Parts: sequence; C-alpha cells; structure tokens
Amino acid sequence: MAVVPDAGEPLSPQAADLIRRVARMVLDEPADLMAELHAAVSAAADEPLRSEPVLAAEVAASTRANMLHWAASMLKDPGGRVPANLTPEVLGIAREAFRRGIEQTVYTTYHAGQNAVSAYWMRTAFALSQDPAALRQALEAGSRSLAGFVDDMVAALSEQLRRERADLARSSHARRFEVVSLVLDSAPITTGRASTRLGYDLRRRHTAAILWTDPRRPDQAALAQAAEALGPATRARQVLTVIASSSSVWAWLAAAADTGAGALTAATAPHPAVRVAVGPIGAGIDGFRRSHFDALATQRLMSRRPDLRVARFADVQLVTLALQDEQRARQFVARTLGQLADAEPELRDTLCVYIGEQFSAARAARVLYTHRNTVLNRLRRAERLLPLPLADNGVEVGAALEIAQWLGIQPEPGSATRASDPRTP
Repeated sequence: MAVVPDAGEPLSPQAADLIRRVARMVLDEPADLMAELHAAVSAAADEPLRSEPVLAAEVAASTRANMLHWAASMLKDPGGRVPANLTPEVLGIAREAFRRGIEQTVYTTYHAGQNAVSAYWMRTAFALSQDPAALRQALEAGSRSLAGFVDDMVAALSEQLRRERADLARSSHARRFEVVSLVLDSAPITTGRASTRLGYDLRRRHTAAILWTDPRRPDQAALAQAAEALGPATRARQVLTVIASSSSVWAWLAAAADTGAGALTAATAPHPAVRVAVGPIGAGIDGFRRSHFDALATQRLMSRRPDLRVARFADVQLVTLALQDEQRARQFVARTLGQLADAEPELRDTLCVYIGEQFSAARAARVLYTHRNTVLNRLRRAERLLPLPLADNGVEVGAALEIAQWLGIQPEPGSATRASDPRTP
C-alpha cells in the first residue's frame, strides 16, 4: 500500500486511485493547466528568459519536462518521493541562466510552477471525487510530493552547477559570450579591445544570424556545423560563433558576399532541424548590434511559422513592423482583402505570387508550375472578391496577403465555397 511521504499514513485505495486519475489528466497536458503554468513561470522569470524566443522556449520545455516527470512518477507510485529530473533540456536552461548570472530566477520559476500545478491538482481532485477522506489524503500527498520534488530539483541543480562552475566560467564560448554581451548592451568597451578579445574584426560589415533547434531536442553539434557552413556559403571573410543557450547559437558573418535566402538555405540543408534567422548587413560595431537585434526580431516572427526554416529580416521587415500592433494589422487585412480573406487558399496564394512577380501572369505560372490560363482564371476570381480594384490597390493587397500568412488567418469552415462564388447571395 502506498504511503504519504514523511507522514507515515498509508494511502487508502480510494486516495491512491484518485491520485492516479489526477496524474493521468496532468499527463494529458490540458490546455488550462498549460496556459496557467506558462503564465506563472513566465511572470516569475527575469529577462531575457521572457523576451528571447529560444530562452523562453527552453524555459517552457524544461517546465513541461519536469511536470510530466512528476506526474508520471505519481501515476506509478501515488504519493511517493519523485527523483530529480536532470535531463538535458532541464540542465540546459539552468546552465544558461548561470552563465548569464541569473541562476536565482530558475529557482523562482520552479516555485511559481509548483503553485500552478498545485492549484490544478486541487481543483481537479475536487471535480473527480466527493469522498472527504480520499480527497484529504490525495491533496496532502500531492502537495507534499510536489513540494519535495521542487526542493530536490533546486538542490540537485545547485549541486550540479557548483560542480560545473569552473568549466562554465573558463570555456572559450563563455568568454566570447561575455564580450558579445558587453557589445550588445553598448557597454563602455572599445572596438579594438572587443575585437582582440573576440578574435573577430568589429570594424568590418556584419551579417548576424541566429540558429536554433527544438529546445526539447537540443543538438549543439548540428548547430555548430550549420553555423560553420554559413561561412563558405556566403563567402564571408570571418565567422564569429557564440553558444547562446543549449539549443541556440549566435553567429556573425564578416564581409559576406552572398547573404541571399538561397545560399543560406542550401548551406544549412544537411541539418533540417536547425532554423536560421538572419539580420541585414550593418557596418562597424553599431551594425554588429543592429544586425543581431533585427535577426532576433526575425526569430520572434518565425515562432508563428514552424514550417519556415530560414528567414531574412530583409524579407519580413514589413510584417515585423505591422505586427507590432496585431489588432490593427488584423483590421488592415480584413479591410483590404474583404471576401478574399475567407476564400480558398489557392486564390490568395496565386494572387500573392502574381504580385510578387511584378504582376506578370506568365512568371507567376512558372513559379506555381501551372498553366498561364489557370493563373488568369484564379486572378479573375480573386479580384471579384476584393473591395477595391487590384490595379489601384496592388501594394496594399500584397502587404495584406503577406501579413495574413504570418497571422495564420484561415478561411472559416465552409466559407471558401461561398466566398469564391460571387453568385452566392
């Protein structure tokens, strides 16, 4: 029979069954629990764990992994002590917080997550049972087990980081990251001194790139190889790489000759799990900073499009500006596209390519691998759905179509047929 930890009171079969039922629900990752957990942990985290997309994703992945580990243990051994969960995704973000001097925020987020899971545990148990004795034991066991798990995790992480402290501080990437952070923060460090410490000439022209993988499956080897491949592919004079976290790398290409999307995509093709956000070319130490921050803005935007592996700021800067006010961006799309916003995606895609090909149906047909007459037919249908003539509103329509793609705007169920047929009342 299971025992309530540190209490000596055997769990009744009813209480053990209730614990298992709640644990199964936690393992299903219900939307309300995940939203509350994410909000609580995010609010407790310090910058940049909230604002940098990769770090925020690593925090979320670590939190999720710990929650599932604890719930799985409770399902197997209701009320038992849960062993620490020092998996790569959990250790990765803890190491990164230590490297940035904000390891205390990791422990704060653990307690915030504990409160969110505990609240869900309590209300779910009450929803599943009206047996006072079983409820009391299940709530006490869940609360005690969760608190013990968090305490053990904090202790285990502290001990692990203590053992690794010297190596983390001495590594070449740690020293490079320290200097790069000073440059990005506009700290009082001269261009010459920073260049010497980095072994990278900050007086050149720079193109920044951010490379990352799924934080649940970090792969530093693939990131390093993909970053290294960018140098010869772009014919850069120098490449600077810095490990930014367990699942991301920052890179700068000095005096790169070809930063086109084709070259970047081909260079990283052997590593399909690696995603790349690229900033514009910038000169000197200020350009080094600006290109990185624009790459970061591109990366944030790419979080809306998991299908997109490589993106350049030059190609998405209009959308980046538009989405600074998402509500107004949605209003602009609705106002500009009218019924076309609810039409079948084929019409919107064809019109988008047609505008991108400088309003040439022949070139659009080649891009779409279809007949020119098919393109013309789709264009006629699409234009009938627009509030204003395309000839007078082409730039606005093109912008609205692109923004709609990034917003993930999809037709309402059943609306495509109605919208694409102007005879429908």
